[in-house]
Amino acid sequence: MDKIKNIVIAGGTHGNELTGIKIYQKWLADKNFYRSKCPSANIELVHTNIEASAVCRRYIDRDLNRSFSNKLLALQNPNSYEIRRAQELNGRFGPKGPNTKTDLIIDVHNTTSNMRICLILSARDPFTMRASAELVKEFPHAFLYYQPEERGESPYFGTIAKADICLEVGPQPHGSLNAHLFFETEKIVLRYLELAEEWNRGILQQKPKKKIDIYTQYQDIDYPRDKFGEITAMVHPNLLNGDYREVKPGDPLFQTFSGEDVPYRGEFSVFPIFIHESAYYEKKLAMSLTTKTNEEW
Repeated sequence: MDKIKNIVIAGGTHGNELTGIKIYQKWLADKNFYRSKCPSANIELVHTNIEASAVCRRYIDRDLNRSFSNKLLALQNPNSYEIRRAQELNGRFGPKGPNTKTDLIIDVHNTTSNMRICLILSARDPFTMRASAELVKEFPHAFLYYQPEERGESPYFGTIAKADICLEVGPQPHGSLNAHLFFETEKIVLRYLELAEEWNRGILQQKPKKKIDIYTQYQDIDYPRDKFGEITAMVHPNLLNGDYREVKPGDPLFQTFSGEDVPYRGEFSVFPIFIHESAYYEKKLAMSLTTKTNEEW
């Protein structure tokens, strides 16, 4: 990436995830608080899903953070509020693709899973890789999740920029706040801005690369279900709250309502994340399985 000229910091992409919304509201009242961290770039704040936030719901008609594919952005006169909002945001910060106005989006989310501070990258972008590696070393509860995306078809808000970082912060019940997680998240976002300033000055590029653990998307798995689509097993008690923990072939993933274990039947170890995320029941997703590598970023 060349110099980072335009940065967008987003909160409330899901209307009941309050950490990003409160950062937005706090920073809006004191713009120098964040602009001083990266004076070489233009920084904009956005409250992404305003209507859903007003009623403290994840979304109104559909998930806004699944509404930014090229196909949906090209729809004419959509009925869905979220698709209209996605098109509005794309017009303001995009357009999605090589001519986008935005160099970097930092999108702040919450999760009910025990993810602590999860830094999600959708591409191997030079700045986001170097900056995220620095933060994983600085913050003991920060983890890096690499979820490769073809940007054109990706439905995520961040992909309308040249590069993006999605923060998933938890465990935090939706519609609630956690003071510790709020301040840790705020520190992380401020550090990204400071590192963007270092990047623009050529300082970050001169620092030694860092060796860190990378959790890479492998497979999403649903809960076991019967022929009627009803869930027949729950996340196993040994795995609950165990995000980033190794699961070996034969280890239990689920437990049925009669107490029987349902094992992981893969051929190699995996490291589940987004375990038992409450918002993902509707998406038929019990957890995401990742592989773990140690790389120099």
